[in-house]
Amino acid sequence: MLSDLKKQLKKMLYWRKPFIGFLFLMLSFSLMFSFSALASEPLQVTVNDAFINVHNGPGSGYPIFHVVERGEVITLLKMHTDWIKIKTARGLTGWINRGDISLTLSPDGAVPEFKNDNQSDYVVDRFELGAGFGDFDGAKAFDLNLGYRFTKNLSAEMRLAQNTGEFSDNQIIALAILHQPFPDGTVSPFIGIGAGTIKTTPSSTLVKTEDRKDHLLQASIGAYAHITSRFFLRIELTNDYILTSRNTNEEVKEWKVGFSVFF
Repeated sequence: MLSDLKKQLKKMLYWRKPFIGFLFLMLSFSLMFSFSALASEPLQVTVNDAFINVHNGPGSGYPIFHVVERGEVITLLKMHTDWIKIKTARGLTGWINRGDISLTLSPDGAVPEFKNDNQSDYVVDRFELGAGFGDFDGAKAFDLNLGYRFTKNLSAEMRLAQNTGEFSDNQIIALAILHQPFPDGTVSPFIGIGAGTIKTTPSSTLVKTEDRKDHLLQASIGAYAHITSRFFLRIELTNDYILTSRNTNEEVKEWKVGFSVFF
C-alpha cells in the first residue's frame, strides 16, 4: 500500500515538473507587470482656469454641488462617456465634463490627454461574469466564470464547467490567475494558470464503472474583444493536465467562445 502511494507520488511529480516550471515563468511575468501597475498612481492635474463645475453624477442633468478653483489639485479617477470622475484635495468626489480637462495642467505643465475610449469603464471595473461554449476533447462544453480584478493586468477567477460527451460527462471546479499585458486594447490577449478538480461520470450503461474525481492543472491563452463599454467577447484555449489515480496522467485540450460583462 505504501509502495503504491510512493509510486503514484513519483509519477505525479514527474509529469508536473515541466508544467510547474512553465507556470512559474508565467506567474513571474504576470507579477512583474502587476507590481508596476500597483506602483502607478492616478493622474493629478491643477486647475488652470477661474473655476470648473463639479457635478454629483456623470451628466449635465446632475446638479452642480461644488466648484474647483484655479490652483487646486484634483485627481482623475475614471471616465464614463464624456464625464470624468475626480477627487479633490479635500477628499470630495464628483464629475467634470471631459472638455474641462483642457482647463487643467498636468505636473509637467502641459494640458493632459485623457483618451476618449469607451473601454475606460472596463479598465477600472473590478468584477467579471462570463459564460462560454466550446469543445472539451470532443465533448460539448459549457462554463461559467466569476472573476475579480486586482489591477488592470492581474485578476483571479473561479471556473465552473460542465462537459457532456458520448461516453462520459465531467464537471470542473477550478481557480485561476489571469494576466493581461495590454488591457486597454480593443483586442486584449491574456494568459492564465489554474488548478482544481474534475469529476468524471461514465454515461455508458453497458459496462458499470465508478465515478472518478481527480486533480487538474490548467494553462490558458486567449483574448477579450471589445463590444461595448463593459461587454466583451472572450476566446480561450486551455490545456488541462489531469492527475489521475491510474498509471498515466491525461492531457486534454479545450477551447471555448463566450461573453463577459464587467461591473
